[in-house]
Amino acid sequence: MLTAANRNARYCYKRALAARERALETKRPEDRIFYFEAEARWLRLAESYEFSSRTEQFMASRPTSPQRPSCPACAVPMPLAEVQTLRGAVNYRYECTDCSHSMHITVCDD
Repeated sequence: MLTAANRNARYCYKRALAARERALETKRPEDRIFYFEAEARWLRLAESYEFSSRTEQFMASRPTSPQRPSCPACAVPMPLAEVQTLRGAVNYRYECTDCSHSMHITVCDD
């Protein structure tokens, strides 16, 4: 049996199972539809929690962008203008808002 890494996802799976059991126990078709729909909603919510958890893990494993440089011409902090990914490297382009000076910083993935 697979276990959910996220405790919220585990809770949702338990609720989905309870809804399915209620749907199978009930005799009225309207109630059965209601519980099967509730099961589907709980399963979608569990998937959402798992996706969020995987995204957080992925983002934590990725290197962060380099520290924001200051413009060498006017000493103003330069905002990030563009990010490009090139075979094993990430190229960051910063551009000064005051004097339009541009600076490139490349970080290699090792």
